[in-house]
Amino acid sequence: MLTNIQFLRFVAALMVVLFHTAPHLRMSGHSAGILFDYGRTVGFAGVDVFFVISGFIMAWTTVEKGGLPDAISFAKRRVARIYSGYWPFYLLALGYFAYLGGHYLANADLIRSALLWPTELRHLLLPVSWTLIYEMAFYLFFTLIIASGIRRGPVIIGLIICVLAWNLYSQFVRHAYDPGALEAMSVYELYLAFPYLHEFLLGSVLAGWLRTRPDGLAWTPLLMGLALLLAGGWINDHFFQGKLIQGYYILWRVVIFGSASLLILFGLVRLENRGWKIAPRFSVLAGGASYALYLCHTLILDATQKMGLNTWLAQFPELAAKAVFIGLVALIVLYSMAHYQWIERPLHRLFRRWLNA
Repeated sequence: MLTNIQFLRFVAALMVVLFHTAPHLRMSGHSAGILFDYGRTVGFAGVDVFFVISGFIMAWTTVEKGGLPDAISFAKRRVARIYSGYWPFYLLALGYFAYLGGHYLANADLIRSALLWPTELRHLLLPVSWTLIYEMAFYLFFTLIIASGIRRGPVIIGLIICVLAWNLYSQFVRHAYDPGALEAMSVYELYLAFPYLHEFLLGSVLAGWLRTRPDGLAWTPLLMGLALLLAGGWINDHFFQGKLIQGYYILWRVVIFGSASLLILFGLVRLENRGWKIAPRFSVLAGGASYALYLCHTLILDATQKMGLNTWLAQFPELAAKAVFIGLVALIVLYSMAHYQWIERPLHRLFRRWLNA
């Protein structure tokens, strides 16, 4: 896998960690500060970065694949990757919430949560796993595209046009993303036809583009993407009152942060084609650990809150409280790296052997 993409995966996961850590700092009675305020306004966009990367990697690694055998092989590898990384944290969450009391599990649909089947967010055992359901939905789309054996580019472009037409119709005619209407939307439409699908599809198009055009502008799109990502926080606060994360504004979120993610990915891949790699050894390890980092951090933050960390920090100066939370984020990162090395990678190899993938 491209080294710079691994680094970007780590950064995306870290953005989500900062997003979920910011409320814990505020619960201790302290202001968020520059770092965690960035997490509050922009950190959730790490998910958009993940979706674009996912579409890119699927197209990049299967460029010469086509037909039913290749489609089955692709599906097996994706199943092995997703579930080998997810199920340990699913079981950890199950044990943790059972320990806290049965009422924590009352609303969870344990079977759908375990299988990553389309499920309302409030019924997921591990709430952050909603993104994995989108991943699984796109894997299904991509498996069918590979199985068809026909030229991939026109199919993906056709899908983009169809999804865009549907989303524009849903936004401006159906008003499907308005309060009240969104809550009544079918869970299958939420996962199979939501605007997030554009990020996967456009990531796939970018992979095809860069396969045939590896050289050219690199720093310009990268800096434009970073600028748009940073500006997205200001846009979120000033035009959406900090609510851009809500599904009511999904189309605007995808336009802003999906575009930023594409530009950043474009620039980083082009730079790597020139031989410019970001800390290769660290990037490979941190990028590999990004899945564990994404899945474990909310459980750790919840556990430390229930242990009284947030309340305890209220008596300390603001700078000290921020230092503690930065340290906690660092410990979460270190744990995710250890988990990846000693648990996730061996499990992934085991799953691939079981599935003959």
